[in-house]
Amino acid sequence: MSRELTRRPTGMESGVRRLEIEVSRADSVVRVALSGILDEQGLEMIIGRVAPLLTGRGQKVILDGARLAHMDYRSTRALLRWNRNLRQFSHTLYLKGWNDYLKAILCMEDWDRELGLPLAPAARMARSHGIRRARS
Repeated sequence: MSRELTRRPTGMESGVRRLEIEVSRADSVVRVALSGILDEQGLEMIIGRVAPLLTGRGQKVILDGARLAHMDYRSTRALLRWNRNLRQFSHTLYLKGWNDYLKAILCMEDWDRELGLPLAPAARMARSHGIRRARS
């Protein structure tokens, strides 16, 4: 059978659901528990569900990625943009429970450590040799 005719598994067929989002609020903290695969469309859904809950300034938004299986690297820039927008209103975004695999995906775009993640070893080594990310 030719490669073009081979059916590729979707997230549901491979056993990993696209994205499940559980949002809760207590005082000035909005907690978002994620499971499945986070992509740009999923991030837009998260933003749409969290935004109405941010009623005042200085709220905390916790993205709990403990049950997150994968993150599409293309959503990293949107996550950084959302983080900047939250900071304009004195909100703080925290990433909780994100494993090293997910952190590595984030670090590919978050060279300035805006999300508060430690610098990945490869990026640390590149910086120690004077290599910087090219600005686009």
